[in-house]
Amino acid sequence: MGLTIAKEPPQRWLIETGNTTDPTHFAVPPNASNYAPEPAEFTFLVDAELHWMSPHMHVRGKDMQYKLVFPDGTERVVLNVPHYDFNWQLGYDLAESIKVPKGTKMIVVAHYDNSANNKFNPDPNTTVYFGNMTWEEMFTPFFAITVDKSVDPKKAVKSPRNIGNGA
Repeated sequence: MGLTIAKEPPQRWLIETGNTTDPTHFAVPPNASNYAPEPAEFTFLVDAELHWMSPHMHVRGKDMQYKLVFPDGTERVVLNVPHYDFNWQLGYDLAESIKVPKGTKMIVVAHYDNSANNKFNPDPNTTVYFGNMTWEEMFTPFFAITVDKSVDPKKAVKSPRNIGNGA
């Protein structure tokens, strides 16, 4: 490991955040092959740059898509994982960061396969609830942004649950 001490303070904060779905409202029905929970929505309260995304689900996760909706109404899909695989939980670094103006929304949609057609599914006949164990499920779209050093990291991004650093 190498460590370099900066001669000057950083000009930007790197904020890695994400928001897990509300565990009290998350339940994948038995034998559902394309269940979609309520989308995760984040609102950027300051200008930012998006650098990285990492979808997180468990063995019933089917797909996840991150989309930016800019203040002028234009939309841009910034990550689409059409065949999610729990064994390949990847983080996706952008080749070039994306400028995200204040007021932009990030909407993340996911689907789950709780059917017998999912070879990783331990029991398609049961309702699957939120939990940390692999046999339970999660809907956690992680991402990383940079913001100006004057920004309070906890006030950079708003999400329905307002948990974690900025989310």
